[in-house]
Amino acid sequence: MSSMIELDKTRLHIYHEGRKRRMFVGELVHDVKKNKFIFTYDENYVNSPTAIPIGREFNLFDLRHESKTGKLFPSMLDRIPDKQNPAYVDYCEMTGISPDETNYIVLLGSIGRRGPSTFIYEPVWKNNFTPAMITELRTELDITQNDLAIAFDISKPTLQRVEAGQSHDPNTLKRIQIMLEFPDAALWQLKLSSAKLHKTPRTKLRKYFVQKKRERNQQ
Repeated sequence: MSSMIELDKTRLHIYHEGRKRRMFVGELVHDVKKNKFIFTYDENYVNSPTAIPIGREFNLFDLRHESKTGKLFPSMLDRIPDKQNPAYVDYCEMTGISPDETNYIVLLGSIGRRGPSTFIYEPVWKNNFTPAMITELRTELDITQNDLAIAFDISKPTLQRVEAGQSHDPNTLKRIQIMLEFPDAALWQLKLSSAKLHKTPRTKLRKYFVQKKRERNQQ
């Protein structure tokens, strides 16, 4: 099962960091098909009395701004250190990206995140978790809904509704996602539920999450 949380390499959220609060400014999107960058101001920001343009080409009278084909907006490009900079490799290492990275969205959300202004460029993370992943796990391990419900300390009817896509309770969904995403959390819960769970499903689940933990540690 692949990671459920991954970096969105086509979007960035931009914030203005004031003295008292951080305000959402807008979103930068890379339209891959058109090979253009599109920045859209948030209306609440534009209507704020303290609003200032995020760059010289981004007037506040137009909410939507589109770049030239294949080009990043110049003021945004200025936020990314030059590769000829002797410290470039160190910048990349500190932010966890490769010095060979070329994706502008990734670069802006890492080494260009703060830049020389009060605007902060925050990366966007995609949540790929779906109820189908629960069914996939049960099928792979050949365990029942009742087994998994006991293991994760969730009622069977709740798990049934989740798998059927009929429950959107955020707390339950988040609990299940944490178990599937973080092996240590799942193993801890299995330890708490072990007395209620039959040996066969308990062994299968433990073996599965121990392996996931090992794979995670090797990354």
